[in-house]
Amino acid sequence: MLESNKIKALISLLDDPEPEIWETAVQELSLTPYVQLGELDLYLHELTETAEQRARLENCIHVIRYEHIGNMLMDWRDRGGENLLEAVTYICQLRYPDITEMILNEKLESLRLDAWLEFHYDLTSFEKVKILNYILFQLHGFRGDEDNYLHHDNSYINKVLENKKGNPISLSIIYILVAQRLNVPVYGINLPKHFIMAYVEDEETASLSNFGDKPMISPKASGEIKFYINAYNGGGVFNLDHLRSILNDMELEEKPEYVSPCSNGDIVMRILMNLYNSYYYAKNNFEADLIEGIVAKFRFM
Repeated sequence: MLESNKIKALISLLDDPEPEIWETAVQELSLTPYVQLGELDLYLHELTETAEQRARLENCIHVIRYEHIGNMLMDWRDRGGENLLEAVTYICQLRYPDITEMILNEKLESLRLDAWLEFHYDLTSFEKVKILNYILFQLHGFRGDEDNYLHHDNSYINKVLENKKGNPISLSIIYILVAQRLNVPVYGINLPKHFIMAYVEDEETASLSNFGDKPMISPKASGEIKFYINAYNGGGVFNLDHLRSILNDMELEEKPEYVSPCSNGDIVMRILMNLYNSYYYAKNNFEADLIEGIVAKFRFM
């Protein structure tokens, strides 16, 4: 813990004309324990007198938050990475710290309920997906953001749920989280350049007579891929031959990871890389470097 008087003294040095002085103050403030982040937020509004002080203190706060959330993601992965929503929440908190898993879950539950009201017991796999497509893409109007594809908000699920537009992986995550709450076995496919999904049915999911008799289906897919789904074009359904044609158009050799379900860890890595690219191409090198630090740790754990 840093004493409050020391924190205040360091903040006062953030606009010192000597780079060596203010850079040292930034380094020390960036080592403030995460539990004191609220104190720094308070001082950001109460103590900063110049634009330099405010900007540099904001950067310190970002560094502390990113380091903490990076550690939370590592812990999530070490525990098995089964709860995808937990990891997605952490990623939202990088930029929107007030977002909680409960907030996201309430919005997803509302979508699930709308779909549940349309379900009945003898639906085929294709009919279930058709209902999900109607609920998400027609009733609620989710769509791909073609106008500002690389914008960072397309990778934060809270903003995608709010704006009703996103990129392929964010739309797929919402689709997966709603589907699996209905025991509909939809999983991610880590296709390069364009994340898609697969309907994977095994004995466990094929024999379900209800769509609310289990808290969740297995986070790991193990069964027959019945078809693939593209959330970015409104839930279009296609088969393996079509996917192979897509790979051919991309000039990519077919690999198991391009046609088979990926892990939740793979999904998290893909979101982080999307965020890195978003900030990098927007020339926000500070945010890009912070994301890259998390990616480096997550990749080699």
